[in-house]
Amino acid sequence: MTKHAGWWFGGVLVLLVLTMGLALMVGTTWIGPQRLIAALGQSSSRDFVTVFNLRLPRIISSLVCGGSLAVAGALFQAVFRNPIADPSILGISSAADFFKLGGALLLPWLPGRNWLLSLVGGLVALWILTRGKALRDPYRLIIIGVALDATFVGLSRLVSSGQTTQVMASTFNAVTWSDTLGLLILGLCGLLTALLLAPWANYLKLADTALQTIGVPVSMIRWSLLLLGTYLAVSVTAIVGAIPFVGIVIPNLARRCVGHDYQALLPFSMLAGAWLMLAADTLGRTVIVPSEISAATMMAVIGGPFVIILLQRGRGFHGITTG
Repeated sequence: MTKHAGWWFGGVLVLLVLTMGLALMVGTTWIGPQRLIAALGQSSSRDFVTVFNLRLPRIISSLVCGGSLAVAGALFQAVFRNPIADPSILGISSAADFFKLGGALLLPWLPGRNWLLSLVGGLVALWILTRGKALRDPYRLIIIGVALDATFVGLSRLVSSGQTTQVMASTFNAVTWSDTLGLLILGLCGLLTALLLAPWANYLKLADTALQTIGVPVSMIRWSLLLLGTYLAVSVTAIVGAIPFVGIVIPNLARRCVGHDYQALLPFSMLAGAWLMLAADTLGRTVIVPSEISAATMMAVIGGPFVIILLQRGRGFHGITTG
């Protein structure tokens, strides 16, 4: 942990609070602080319905999704020792989206089908991704992941007759309190587990042979973290859709801010990811009022250039260079 880590944690918490307050006020209708306070005592007013039935569930959902995706990306990067390993570009999220779409068409009667089939899709993609030499070759891993992602995106478009796309379909618009409750339960369970397992991610900084020498169960740790990261990513995809790049942008910035210790990096990534997703969604729904730009599209615009810069600069990670 860097000596200024406390300042960074404090800064991101301040940003979270300020952005949450702003997100409650902005939208197709501006609700200033006085109107916001007045709405608290008027449950039948239009302002109350707008804030508490439309904006608040959207804010909570974006916070949980952002934190989950950032932590999932950090876990994948720890396991694969690759700074751009992330469920959104390795085919995990697109596979989950494809299986969710298939479930809607073939199994509309199945309770909880979105999450169950998204999980199946994520696990199928993870199984394909980890076959052969991909685990030992960071470049092969990314190539296979990109190919998987393109394949499942293409299948989704084929099944839906080309009427939907991964990025445009992934939005917090029309998120309900029921969706939000589901995200809270799934997300908080996964995030708390990730915080408890943070020391395991630190073990993976060492070579496998060194860990085996001191009796650390490398394979069990690696698969536990991979499955947890997959769970976090597909839980978001099941309810909101596939959202790219959060798991790349935030963990890489977090290493610059709080260091490489995962006991600091994971909680910071959780907070910073929550803020970034909320900021992206808030900006997307205000720049072209009354229309909006989805959070996924905003993250594609933000994350794409970030990955290009990261690769062009060739920064190393656990002894592996990106250029």
